[in-house]
Amino acid sequence: MRDVGERAGVSPITVSRALANHTSVTTETRDAVRRAAVELGYINNFAASALSKRGSKLIALLVPNVSNSVFSETINGLNDVLEPAGYALTIAHSGYSAEREEQLIRTLLGYRPDAVVLTGFTHTPGARSLLQSASVPVIETWNIGPKPIDLAVGFSNFEAGLAMTRYLIAKGHKRLAYQGGTQTDNDRTQAREQGFRQALREAGLPIHEDWIRSTPIELASGALLAREVKAAMKAQSRPQAIFIASDIIAAGFVLEASRIKLRVPQDVAIAGFDDTEIGQAVTPPLTSVHVPQRQIGQVAASLLLQRLRKERVIESVHDLGFSIVSRASA
Repeated sequence: MRDVGERAGVSPITVSRALANHTSVTTETRDAVRRAAVELGYINNFAASALSKRGSKLIALLVPNVSNSVFSETINGLNDVLEPAGYALTIAHSGYSAEREEQLIRTLLGYRPDAVVLTGFTHTPGARSLLQSASVPVIETWNIGPKPIDLAVGFSNFEAGLAMTRYLIAKGHKRLAYQGGTQTDNDRTQAREQGFRQALREAGLPIHEDWIRSTPIELASGALLAREVKAAMKAQSRPQAIFIASDIIAAGFVLEASRIKLRVPQDVAIAGFDDTEIGQAVTPPLTSVHVPQRQIGQVAASLLLQRLRKERVIESVHDLGFSIVSRASA
């Protein structure tokens, strides 16, 4: 640090403050210190900072998966806010397992992160206990409804499922099917199915239990469903519309439907969830539930910084809402 200070023409304490983004350091001085640090190959010892109670500058993020992940934009949103403030994300994925999430939380807390960001509200009692005793800000994302451990940023998956099913009913469809992602330790997909069921009950429409499924969030899941629908085309009782509560699965359906000459939406209407790029790129493009994926990350990061600066956070739950995007698939 003394070498960096000599190169930048400032004192070691100014180097420390500049690298910590302290407001007392001017932009010009901060830039000079960073240039000197790069030139000399200096790496700040955040582990030592953490031990001296100045913080690790690490934010731990746990997501269910990183393959075909709709959480990438949320990660980008977190970085939009955290990186300029001098924080880095360390990311782990639980594979939709609450037990694995607990193990990861136990490991990550050993690195003394300054805060923890979680996906959803489904956690083991052990994980909750670990987080409550860690004395760091905790934000649960991508859902609202249950009481949060600390803070929550997201939208109501129940209301989103309800709204999309009402949309399909308003289009004149009376025989509806549902396919969502894996529900094990996943409160988001559970809530979407509950919204689907509620909309059918409101409209007095039958709930066909054999038309309601949970499958892995993969293109192959949608392709398999398309082949099954094609095979049932001559049956008197088959769905007129399918709410597929994941754009990944829905895109797999549309791609396979084109290959096997199953017409969307003429033979069966399809609606997705998440409003992803792949859902917009397939033909026909997907009607979908638009989720503010990046904004979830940005708002969560802003709340964390408020907490870390010891500022008061007035609202513990932030509902960012959703919208129905109508396209040619339904």
